[in-house]
Amino acid sequence: MKPEQFIREYGVENVKTLIEDYEKDQFAFKSFDPAADCCFDAGLCMGQEKAWWDICIYDLKRLVESVELISLFGSIKIAKDKVKMADFNGFLLVSVPIENGLADVYIHKVEQAIRDHESIYGGGDE
Repeated sequence: MKPEQFIREYGVENVKTLIEDYEKDQFAFKSFDPAADCCFDAGLCMGQEKAWWDICIYDLKRLVESVELISLFGSIKIAKDKVKMADFNGFLLVSVPIENGLADVYIHKVEQAIRDHESIYGGGDE
């Protein structure tokens, strides 16, 4: 299963929990092959016993981070508009609202987040 499909089916929050469990070494592996570029058969997921997926945890993590970055902007449309305006003005960074004010993010990171978001949810007609 592709990571985008996995996120669509199980939701960002569930996938976030899966990643956190993986990073805490509280994760069950059916098999793991370091030579397979981080792909493994993942078990102990979404409350389904004996459910296994061949999936790359690093791809999942990048996609979740991208979705979270887009959500900081408020919508994918706002993210696209900010990138377009920054690019037009020759800026390398865009500002994104966070809890304590603003943070600057490189345009190429936001562009990647937009591509990732669209690969999960479609063309961004929100």
